[in-house]
Amino acid sequence: METPKVCIIVCGDSLSELVVGEALRELGNNVALCPISAVATGVEGIKENMKKARYVVVVDSCSEKCAKKLTEALGIEYDEYLNLEEELGVKAPCYKNPSVELVDDVGLAATHLIERILEVLKKL
Repeated sequence: METPKVCIIVCGDSLSELVVGEALRELGNNVALCPISAVATGVEGIKENMKKARYVVVVDSCSEKCAKKLTEALGIEYDEYLNLEEELGVKAPCYKNPSVELVDDVGLAATHLIERILEVLKKL
């Protein structure tokens, strides 16, 4: 696996993973989805890519901040942190029933993430 310019760390099987998946459709090969659960379960190469990427973003979908906590516990440094619930008012935090606005929330969050990552890629 080639080291991406930007690695987006998310909690596995979460709203943040869904948002990043949507965003990757427009961001291309320089950006990689890096589920922190892959590190915890021993998937080879993921942790190294997280450490070697030129820019690392941690994205959480709720105030539990699982991705951020696990990233820090595993000693992986990151450049930016985005919490979808706190920063964008996303209505589908982990472990709770999502609102009917979930589709809009995913689209809003993906658009926000795409804009942010495109800014980062211009600087790299």
